[in-house]
Amino acid sequence: MPTNIESFVKTLESEGVDAGKKAAQKIEAEAKKKAEQIITEAKETSNQIIADAQAEAEKVQARMKSSLELATRDGILLLREKLSQQLQIILKVNVEKALNDEETLVHVLREVIPASAKAHTKTEMNLSNALKSRLLETTLRELAGSLKNEDVQMDVSHRLAKSGFEYKIEGSTVEVSTDSVTSLLAEMIDPELQQFLSKTENSED
Repeated sequence: MPTNIESFVKTLESEGVDAGKKAAQKIEAEAKKKAEQIITEAKETSNQIIADAQAEAEKVQARMKSSLELATRDGILLLREKLSQQLQIILKVNVEKALNDEETLVHVLREVIPASAKAHTKTEMNLSNALKSRLLETTLRELAGSLKNEDVQMDVSHRLAKSGFEYKIEGSTVEVSTDSVTSLLAEMIDPELQQFLSKTENSED
């Protein structure tokens, strides 16, 4: 009987240990499975966060690129406007100086008036009231005499309130003033300015 009891106890102990081991193994397996599930979910979450971050970064980069392109375009337009304004100022100062210079004005008159007055019967000259000099008056008399030989009458007055001169041929008035010459020169130079700025704009791309 004792033997049987001892055997029975050993059996219970053995079964208890086996049951404990099985329970521990089951817990370990479940824990391992849970850990793997947590790791998998963490990786998926991490990948999603990375994907979202990359997508947002691409959006931000696209917005920055668009903003930079707009800023560059606006900057070039502003530069073009400022350069045109500065060009106008520089030209105006130099044209004003040239039209108030007697020798320069005399040269222009000798070049422009005979060519314009040909094939007409009368031309009227109106000069700046500030331009009255011996050189200028002599030139005007020479031009009047030359045109008279071609049956063209030239009347001269000094009533122009601005620098330069204007001449009228058969009702058509041509103005050679600071503003008109500046505008003409600016139009001639502006295409080169546009081309220069276009090259600058293309080099930024």
